[in-house]
Amino acid sequence: MGHGDFSCCDPKNFVQDKICNNFTVSGDDVVGADILYATNSNELIFSSGYIKNVGNFPITVQFVKGADPITGIGGTIVRQADVTSGGSFSFTVSRFDTVRAFATGATPLLPAAGEFCITPRYVIG
Repeated sequence: MGHGDFSCCDPKNFVQDKICNNFTVSGDDVVGADILYATNSNELIFSSGYIKNVGNFPITVQFVKGADPITGIGGTIVRQADVTSGGSFSFTVSRFDTVRAFATGATPLLPAAGEFCITPRYVIG
């Protein structure tokens, strides 16, 4: 056995990216949700990151598998979190392809606001 090799599992090679940006959310339900992240990868994604709420409304964040690639509607919710005003939520999630968010009470004239940072990891061959 070489250094760092384990007999119990095969070595895996990952590629990872880090994506961080500010966002606003003007929809107040899942139909009006904004897409924060989407991928067309058919590979299993492992990701970690955080969502920070800097606005006046609580933000609901959903990690979804199989949402419509254009609208973000539908799909199966893998994980959901509510982030209060001034709060943050850190996550480690897999088996999703879309992250969407909405904020009860938000409008296009008075949107919710936050910061989203995600580090997705994809298995290579």
